[in-house]
Amino acid sequence: MLQETDTDLWLTYCRETTEIDEPCLPLLLGFDVVWPTMVLITKEGQKATIIGSHDAPNVNSLGVYDVYPYDTSLEDAFVDLLKEIDPNEIAVNYAEDNTIADGLTHGMYRRLEGLIEGTGYEDRLVSADEVVTRLRSDKSSVERKRMVRAGELTTSLLDEVTEKWEPDWTEADVADYVHNRMREQDLGSAWSWDYCPTVHAGADSEMGHTMAGNITLRPGQVLHIDFGVKYQGYTTDIQRLYYYPTESGEPIPDDLQAAFEDVRAAIDAAFEALEPGAVGHEVDEAARTEITDRNWPAYSHAVGHNVGRNAHDGGTLLGPLWDRYGDSPKGVVREGEIYTLELGVETEYGYLGQEDMAVVTEDGAEWFIEPQTELRRLTA
Repeated sequence: MLQETDTDLWLTYCRETTEIDEPCLPLLLGFDVVWPTMVLITKEGQKATIIGSHDAPNVNSLGVYDVYPYDTSLEDAFVDLLKEIDPNEIAVNYAEDNTIADGLTHGMYRRLEGLIEGTGYEDRLVSADEVVTRLRSDKSSVERKRMVRAGELTTSLLDEVTEKWEPDWTEADVADYVHNRMREQDLGSAWSWDYCPTVHAGADSEMGHTMAGNITLRPGQVLHIDFGVKYQGYTTDIQRLYYYPTESGEPIPDDLQAAFEDVRAAIDAAFEALEPGAVGHEVDEAARTEITDRNWPAYSHAVGHNVGRNAHDGGTLLGPLWDRYGDSPKGVVREGEIYTLELGVETEYGYLGQEDMAVVTEDGAEWFIEPQTELRRLTA
């Protein structure tokens, strides 16, 4: 990967990572560090870690790195390695628009500048954005296997909670049931536990990244659930819709069915545009055009994002060219990346949000989790 990106040296520099997370560390070491630590990897294949002596045994046990333990300062070991590697550029973990590539704090950046002062490498620090994006987006067979299992667990819990659902359940009751089952299975949440799952009970519920409240679902309304679990460090992110009939055997109202199909068509338009080489904002535009052509307002977010170690996993964003997204929508889609595609419309029945995950293949995309293609029913 470093050879493909012509990156001489990728340097990860961090400390006290239980307090301030370095997003790359789980993929480099697999454990947190206390003292200031450096992980250096070159495009020639040299791999080194400069780490406090108390943490060094953990690196030694990996059998991967040349390990340079220290007690008082890592400066001498770092400068010696820098001179040995002699990089034209030093890629470090900062990025303006990519959260997963922005682990180097401002304070640590200043410390790094102090370490290289007088070495001749002062002007060679560059962003490791592309390197980190590829590392997170290119899923190994182990990573994909964990995400497949996370998907199975997510859909199973959704099936279970909607089978157990009772008409007097509030949004909070739905969320509590799911949380209890997650605890029993030792599962984490794909985003903040407090609003994962996000539950909306019909038109009475306020849309957004909201915590489940005390609203019950009225007959003739739609239950909307946005949910994903974290299994062995990897997540999913999907949304599902369930209609609560006013009476047994009632057909789904025509206008509700039409709205559901409109959202489905817009997500399918994004899916058809998702292929290697596609630009993020172009995929978003395909969905945005489809939904507005069907006389719905444009949605106020990106249509899709990478999923992996987190529900929002950085890298290329399938979103519009808005200031809040920076350059992320200008990124290019690559084979092997796993995206979720999402949008919705507000109706008198509630928010009709659909979200499905897809993996980019050699010549297009395939659904990673079977999508919801029809409205499901709740039974009392």
